[in-house]
Formats: sequence, C-alpha cells, structure tokens
Amino acid sequence: MGALLSLREVSVSFQRGRRHVVSVLANASLDVDRGELVAVLAQRAQGKTTLLRVAAGMERPACGTARFKGDDLYGLSDRRRSALLRRQIAFAEPFGPDVDLPVLAYVAFPLLADLSTKEAYIRARIALERVGALECAEQSWMSLADSERALAAVAQAIVRRPELLLVDDLTATLGLGATERKGRLLRSIADEDGLAVLMCVSDADATTWFDRVASLSGGELVVAPAEGDDPGENVIDFPSDPSRRASL
Repeated sequence: MGALLSLREVSVSFQRGRRHVVSVLANASLDVDRGELVAVLAQRAQGKTTLLRVAAGMERPACGTARFKGDDLYGLSDRRRSALLRRQIAFAEPFGPDVDLPVLAYVAFPLLADLSTKEAYIRARIALERVGALECAEQSWMSLADSERALAAVAQAIVRRPELLLVDDLTATLGLGATERKGRLLRSIADEDGLAVLMCVSDADATTWFDRVASLSGGELVVAPAEGDDPGENVIDFPSDPSRRASL
C-alpha cells in the first residue's frame, strides 16, 4: 500500500511584475504515511503554505502530482476534491474567522453541513477538551491569546475526524514551552487516531516531536529519509538558524 499523501515532482511559480517569475516549488516530492508526523521547515515566504495548499487539493500545481490514498487530487472533480477537504483532509491555519465568532461555533462550523447543530456542538466540545482548550468554548475568537488560537485551530481541524491533517505554522508566535506542548499534542493525536500529519514551521525548535523533517528553500524541498533508509550524503539546512544542521 502506498503513502496516504504522495507529492511527486510538484512545481509552482508565481508571476511578479511583467517579466519576473518566482519559483515557489521546484520538482518537490514528499510522502506522508498514516500515523506519521512530517515537518517542513522554511523561512517566511519560502512556499510553506503553497505546499500545504497543493497537498490539500486547494491549489493546482503547474506540473507534478498530488495523490491522496492513491487518487490524483487534481484528476478529481471540483466537487469530489471539496468533499475530501471537508471530511478527510483537514487544514489548520493561524487565521481566524472573518467575524468574531464564539470559539465553540468556530470549531463546530465544518460539521454544520452534515450534522445537526446539536451534534456538531457536542463534537466541537469534545475536540476542544481533547486539545486542552474547553475553557475557551464560550470566548470570542478575538479575545484569545495566540496559544489559545493555535489550540482552537487544531480542534477545528480534528473535529471532522480526518485522515490527513495539514498544519500551517501554528507555532510561529509561540514561546518554546508552548511550541513543545503543541508538538506533543500533535504526536498524541497522530498516535491515537492514526492520522498523517504534515506541518510547516519556521522554527527548528518546533520539529522535536516529528518523525521526519524536510527543508524548503528557494523552491527546493530536501526530505529526510524514512527510519532505516540509507541517509547517504543528504543534509537538511535549518533556515531559521544556519548554524544548526542535521545530517540525514
């Protein structure tokens, strides 16, 4: 059986001005298996969010493939791809709702299309309790601290009981202690639910609890081998601190 998520030779470029083209991803390949945590480490504006959007079926690459459970995401209809993102692929990001919703409503929102309001809110409370943020349920999103928003974002992602969890740098504004707690939380969720977790981060300290770490810079994705593979000569460059390197 293949990986739950498989990216192969994915390239994405953006036009900047009339003549300048920026390569955000250049022939990027990556696999993520069930129960595995993989971190992609990169500085700001190096393509982290773009990589996650391609993996979620939200942004079609110029070339290459993104497969979920063996299916080419961009060979599916828009309706089928949207259904996957609503039920099986969850995207946790640091941005909140456009309106200042109570946290419980924010977490329950992805379920309202398929469940009754009562059941959606019950599951939202369970998800908030699971991430340690149940006390935030009745607070407004705007009143939350950064660490509480990160927990609420994870709760909203896992409330739909997905198979793949994509996390967009929720630790960027957190201190080391809070970052480690988020890492342990994701580790426990992956272990208990058999989730595949792909998280993009900008700080090497956020990668402690991950099985593998990749580095993204200048469009090039350098991926650590799976445990037991021959590391060869590859080296991961941690962009947030050039003095820190990990031999693969």
